[in-house]
Amino acid sequence: MASMKPTRRSYKEIRLQQLRSLCETARTGSLTAAAEALGIAQPTVWEQVHALERAFAAPLIQRQAHGCRLTETGALLVELAAPLVTTIDSLKRRVAEARGKTETLLTVATNQRILVEDLPNTILEFERRHPNVRLRLLEQRIEQVAGAVESGQADVGLTSIGPTRPPSPRLTFEPGYEADINLVTPLDHPLARRRTVRPGDLLAWPVVNSPQSFGDTVMRATLEKAGLFQTQPRRIEASFPHVVRRYVELGFGIGLVTGLPTRPIAPNLHERSMSRYFGKLAIHLVWRKGDLNMGHVQAFAEILRGMLKARK
Repeated sequence: MASMKPTRRSYKEIRLQQLRSLCETARTGSLTAAAEALGIAQPTVWEQVHALERAFAAPLIQRQAHGCRLTETGALLVELAAPLVTTIDSLKRRVAEARGKTETLLTVATNQRILVEDLPNTILEFERRHPNVRLRLLEQRIEQVAGAVESGQADVGLTSIGPTRPPSPRLTFEPGYEADINLVTPLDHPLARRRTVRPGDLLAWPVVNSPQSFGDTVMRATLEKAGLFQTQPRRIEASFPHVVRRYVELGFGIGLVTGLPTRPIAPNLHERSMSRYFGKLAIHLVWRKGDLNMGHVQAFAEILRGMLKARK
């Protein structure tokens, strides 16, 4: 009797794991990183992507010195397949939730300022209206939020950074709300006593902010053009709003922070909106296309917009 020889695994049909491997390769930018994210061997990821290339009779990725990039056909396939992969990946959890075998979990990712200043009332109201949904809050740097959603760490994110160029085929961005750019001074500061303050009036005092305080590149360019980051002497360059406010309190200068209008922060500080001159900061909602948890995401978004609109 002839001995049985091991045969190379062959994919005759397009399979979910192949599409998942391609989508992860697109997200992470390399076969090795995709393999690590999926918990499988790198050769397996390459075999699955190569099987798709045979099925579509076209190259889907191009190797580079560091990682790889999608071809035009690969980008098209990821755009079409990503919502399907997301839907299937969330299906098991959604069935378990519907059968009452696990609680419904909604994970929200955003940065420290939004968590502390903007979200508390929205969170309390959401939990009041949806007692069967458990909210989980994930603190991230603002540039990490979209990635946390795309990788599945979070269901929805709040970020001031809009869609990438080219946009991710796995993510949807929608307007959330707008935050003001507020000038922070001590209560007894000359600017606090003025009825009107214009950008040129700020140049007489050092600003305690770092230019990197503002993730929105257009807004940062507007502030730099006004000369606000050239005022001297500058003894501190802070990024986080609570640090900015603390060093304004200590007399290191004046500060600029993003936040909701008419929100009391500290009793010994004066804040006024400068958005008339510097614009407003758009906060986007971001989630994965095809996510079966969209009902809860939309409910959260509706409450968020309603609560923040009522506070204007």
